[in-house]
Order: sequence, then C-alpha cells, then structure tokens
Amino acid sequence: MFLRPEVARGVKVFEFLPNAVVIAFVFIAIFAFVLGKTKFGQHTYAIGGNKDAAIRSGIDVDRHLIKIYMLSSFLASLAGIIYVLKYVTGKGDAGASSLLDSIAAVVIGGASLYGGKGTVWRTILGALIIAVLETGLRILGIPTFDKYIIVGVILISAVLIDQFFPEPTYKE
Repeated sequence: MFLRPEVARGVKVFEFLPNAVVIAFVFIAIFAFVLGKTKFGQHTYAIGGNKDAAIRSGIDVDRHLIKIYMLSSFLASLAGIIYVLKYVTGKGDAGASSLLDSIAAVVIGGASLYGGKGTVWRTILGALIIAVLETGLRILGIPTFDKYIIVGVILISAVLIDQFFPEPTYKE
C-alpha cells in the first residue's frame, strides 16, 4: 500500500539495488559462513584438497559429494529463477556465455584448480575484476570474440602463476 508500484511488484528492494543483487549477497554471506565456520565447509575443503586423505580421516566422501552436488543444483535452479524473474522468459543456454567468466573469477580470486583452497570473498573479488575488465573492453569497443580471448589469456596466466608461484607453506 505504502510502496511505489515498482517496489510493490518486487523489482527492487531499495531504490538503487535490484532484488537479484540482494538475493546474491544473502547467499554469498550464508555460504561464506558455511564454508569458513562449519564442519561441512571443513569437509568440503578437505575433499577438494586430497580426496584420499579425506577418506582416511573418516569423512564419508561419497555422501558429502552428493550433498555438494545437490547444493550446486539448488543454486543453479535459483539462478535460473532469478534469470526468469529478470527477463520474463527462459532460455536453455542462457548462462553459457558466462562459463569462462565464472572459472576465471574463481581462479583470479585465488582458488586453486587442484582444490583445497580459496574463499567466497576472494571469488567475489575475482568476479569484480572480471566485470571491470569486461566493462572496460566494452567501453573501448573491443569485439565480444576478442573479449573471450583476453579473458582466456588472463585465466591461463592466473593458472600458470598458481602453478609456478604457489603460496608459501609455513612450518612451525
């Protein structure tokens, strides 16, 4: 009653912030907590770091991986729902163009492709770096195909840096 029509329809929570951004930050905060502070997160990092060591330490790896895949499918369906709410239509390959960007954001954020390290907040930072890069390339008038090449080169560079300059391990 007291809200403007566009707010009442659910377009935006605040005047300047779309609902998709609010939903994303809620889930980011939840899963940053889950991965950083719970047993589920510790087991996830353990399985990502070394599956055999996780099995030997008593983690039911198969059961845990099923939980992770179920969670992943739930979040993918949530992303699909948010897409439909934003564009009022569905498309089977809607996120196909974002695959390279998402992998690049995770690697640039510091997660290892070999598993066992990385944080949600650093992944968000990597996503922001990719978004700024894409916006800059768009402003410069670089064609979309060339943008994929540039992001791919940055991704390969990040993987090579991860390989040849690993984080130091400290021995006590």
